[in-house]
Amino acid sequence: MNFNTRTSRTPLALASTALMASLLLSGCGQEADPGTKESSSAESSASSQPSQSASEKTVDQNALLETNDKLSEELGDAYVQGWIEDGKLHVSTTDEAQKNTIEQAGAVSHVVDFSREELREAINKIMRWQGQQQNPINSAIHAYMLNPETGGITLSVDKGQLDKVKELIAADKPIGDIPIDYKGSSGILSPAATQ
Repeated sequence: MNFNTRTSRTPLALASTALMASLLLSGCGQEADPGTKESSSAESSASSQPSQSASEKTVDQNALLETNDKLSEELGDAYVQGWIEDGKLHVSTTDEAQKNTIEQAGAVSHVVDFSREELREAINKIMRWQGQQQNPINSAIHAYMLNPETGGITLSVDKGQLDKVKELIAADKPIGDIPIDYKGSSGILSPAATQ
């Protein structure tokens, strides 16, 4: 994996795409209560309403992405990662003094212990550690992600090997004190599996 090609906007763009899909689909299949009849002008107003609010949400998402990009540039090495949760931009930083800058930009600030570079290096160390393990552990970790909320990393691990991977990582400590969250995984995604 080449982590240098990802931008700070990539995880937010993926999250906003998922959010938009859920917003657009949330109104599907809803009907008026039985026994009520809407006028044709109310029907046309109601049918135009979802697209108006969806486009408003798109504008908000774009504004949040732009704010995230600006904060990434402004904070420099102190910027860890941003994410959107409950319609708000959250940004993690390693520098307590940057909380005010983040909050003045309209985002929720989080101070974490490890920098983006330290977390990326932790992922590299986990990958090297995994490569030294015996089968099936050497192929049990399917995905590696920065976790800006905890200031650590998240590993997606084969459900059948999850306990063993946790046990081995706890014993070997390949990334020291950096927090690790684990998610069960059904396998490595492929382009065919995502369609």
